[in-house]
Amino acid sequence: MRTLDLAIISPHQKFCERAKDLSTSFQFEFHVFRSDEDFFTEAESFKGITSVVLDCSYLEKPNEVAGLVQVARQGAPESYILTVISSKLAPEDARIAKTSGASLVMMESEYYSSCKAEFALSQVIRSAFIPVKTLDLIEDSELSFALYHLLPMNRRFLKVLKPDSKLSKAFLEKYSPAGDLFIPRKDLGAWLEYTNSFRAEDEAGLLRQCRSKFLQLNQSFLDLTLLISDQSSGASFAAGKEVYELCRKFAYELHSSLINTPDPWKVVASSAVGDFGSVERSPAISAYAGILSSQNQIGLAEEVMIGALLADIGYLEFSPSTARKVRNNQMSQLNAEEQMEYHKHPIFSLNNCLSRRLPLTEAIKDMILMSHERSDQKGFPHRPRSDKLTEESMLVRLCWELDNRTQVRMGEKRPDIDEVKKSLGSALSADSGNFSVGFACKIAKILNTSDRGTVSA
Repeated sequence: MRTLDLAIISPHQKFCERAKDLSTSFQFEFHVFRSDEDFFTEAESFKGITSVVLDCSYLEKPNEVAGLVQVARQGAPESYILTVISSKLAPEDARIAKTSGASLVMMESEYYSSCKAEFALSQVIRSAFIPVKTLDLIEDSELSFALYHLLPMNRRFLKVLKPDSKLSKAFLEKYSPAGDLFIPRKDLGAWLEYTNSFRAEDEAGLLRQCRSKFLQLNQSFLDLTLLISDQSSGASFAAGKEVYELCRKFAYELHSSLINTPDPWKVVASSAVGDFGSVERSPAISAYAGILSSQNQIGLAEEVMIGALLADIGYLEFSPSTARKVRNNQMSQLNAEEQMEYHKHPIFSLNNCLSRRLPLTEAIKDMILMSHERSDQKGFPHRPRSDKLTEESMLVRLCWELDNRTQVRMGEKRPDIDEVKKSLGSALSADSGNFSVGFACKIAKILNTSDRGTVSA
C-alpha cells in the first residue's frame, strides 16, 4: 500500500486536468476518483491520503455542497480537504462548506485563474515537514515527537527517532553532520516548547532561541497567507487582524533575538526554506530587512520587517502558468500577459491586505507598493521618480535580491552567506539606477563588512 499525496474527486475532465497539472508540477503522487462513491469505497486501498481536492463547483445548493464535503471527510478523516465551490455561491455558503469539514474553500474562478491551490497544497504536501537544527538537540533529553531524515534522491522522509525517545550520544554523532533533521509541521508547537526549555545566555542558547523565533514568524505568516486565500472567512476581519498581530509580535521578538546574536545573517540563511518565487521566502526577506534596518537606522525595524513580509503576498494572484515560470526561475520565458501579471503583484499584495482590513501604516503601504521600484524608473508597477522612493522600500528590494542569492533548493548545499553579502556589496558599489547613490553607499559598507558582532538596536 502506498501513501497518496493528492486525491482528486471530480466527474469533470477540466477540473481533473487542472489538478493533474498541478500535481505534475510539484511531483505529487495523485489519483483521480470520478465520484464521491468511488472515493469512499476505494480510499482505504491507500496507506494514507495527505490531501484532497474536491470538486463541488457544479452544485448549486449549499446543502448539497455540505453533504459532499461530509462524505469526503468520512472517507479521509485526517486529510486536508481543499473544496472548490461555484463562484455564484455567496460567502455564507462558503462558510457552510468549511463547517462541514473543508480545510480550505476556494471559488471555482480562483481555482482556474490563480495559483492559490498550488500554494495551499504545496504547504500541506511538500512543506508538511520543517527543518530543525541538529545543533539544537540536547543529549539525553526526551522528545515527544518524531524526527525524520530527508533522503535527497527521492525527496522522501525517513523516520529516524520515534516519539518519546531519548537523544543518545550515538544518535547525535550519527546525524550531526547532516545539519538538519525534520519534524512534521503539526509538531512545531512541541518543538518550540522543547527549545524554550533549554534557555541559556551562551552563544548556542541565543542561536537556538533565534531559530525558534524565526520558525514562529514563518508559521504565523503562512497562517495569514492561507487565511487570505480562504473564501469561507471572507468577512472574518477580526481573524485576519488577529493573525496579523501575531506576525507583528513574532517579527518584534525575532528582531530582538537577532540584535543579540553574534552572527544573525547565518541564522536566517540556515533557517530559511522555500523555493524561488514562493511566498514562503518572505520571512527570510523580512529577517534580512530587520537586520539591515537596525544596522543603518533605516525606518523602524518592525515596520520594515512587516513591509517585507507582505510585499510578495500578491504572488497568490498569479495565473498557474505565471506562477510555474516564476517558481522555476524562468523569468525570461514570461509572455507579455504574464509579465504584466508579475509587474502588478505589488498592487495585488496591498489589495489583499486591505481586503482584510489589516491595520497597515502609510510607511508599510509604501514599502509594499514600491518594493520592486528602481531609482532609474525601470522598476514596477508605477515607476515613480527617484525622489519619491523611500529608503525602507529600497531596503525591502535589496533584501529580496539578497534572498535570491542565498536561497537553496531542499537537499542542496547552501551558498555561504558571507560570500553572498560581499558579492552583493560589490555589485551595489558599481550599481547605477537600481538604488539611490546614498543608499547604495550606505548599504555596501555594511555588506562588505565581515566582522561578527551584535546588531545595533
